Amino acid sequence: MGITLNSIAQGFITDAITDLLRNEGFETAVVDLGEFRTLGRHPDGRPWRISVRNAPVTSGDDRVVELADTALAVAGGYGTIFEPSGRFHHIFEPQSGASANRLADAAVTAPRATTATALAVATCVLGEERAHALLQACPGARAIATRPDGTFASIG
Repeated sequence: MGITLNSIAQGFITDAITDLLRNEGFETAVVDLGEFRTLGRHPDGRPWRISVRNAPVTSGDDRVVELADTALAVAGGYGTIFEPSGRFHHIFEPQSGASANRLADAAVTAPRATTATALAVATCVLGEERAHALLQACPGARAIATRPDGTFASIG
């Protein structure tokens, strides 16, 4: 048995540190404590560019997400696997207790890291169609999901 401070805790801590920096007068920063949150824009005026590792089912270069005063969280079963194939992993479907395999991963942007990480995990569990309504209910949230076949879908 093991326990980590992944997921919601990472988002919460990322938000706490980002809020502390903003309160201390920082106007531009990237906070990366397992989830990302940016303050403002890059000093040259462009959005911050964050590289997102592709899920194992994809090929090609990693994705790049541009952020300005927002957060990014990525959830995918490949993060913690229980056996070599990766079919059994740490993101569970509450109804069955089985690993959620509707999506390979979900990269979510939202105003706060706590929200982004909760929505990223929920998107993996719900799948593309059901996650759309959830993301619509959260102002400023969007997702790029990786399907099991390696294709991408924009949600939200």
